[in-house]
Amino acid sequence: TQVLPVGRSPVLPADYSPSLPSTGEGLHLMPRLTIGCAPQKRYRAVYDYSAADEDEVSFQDGDTIVNVQQIDDGWMYGTVERTGDTGMLPANYVEAI
Repeated sequence: TQVLPVGRSPVLPADYSPSLPSTGEGLHLMPRLTIGCAPQKRYRAVYDYSAADEDEVSFQDGDTIVNVQQIDDGWMYGTVERTGDTGMLPANYVEAI
C-alpha cells in the first residue's frame, strides 16, 4: 500500500475510465465490507468485578462486554457497553454470547 502526501492525488493510467453508467441506471452499490477484521466478540459478565488497577474495567453481573480481544488465558481486553469504559478484565468472569 502506497501512502500519498496530504493534498496529493493518485496518478491514474492514461487509459483509465470509470466503468459506471453515465445515466446511473443499472448502478448497484455493494455493501461496505471490512476486510481482514473478525466479527466483534461479545461477552456477558457472570459475576461483578471491581477493577484492581487503573488499566482494568469494573462491571456488573449481566453487563455486556464488546470489542473483546483475548490477551492470554486469564485476561481479555474490551469495552463495557453500559459504561463505555475500556480496559482489561478477567476472562473467567465472562462468557461468550
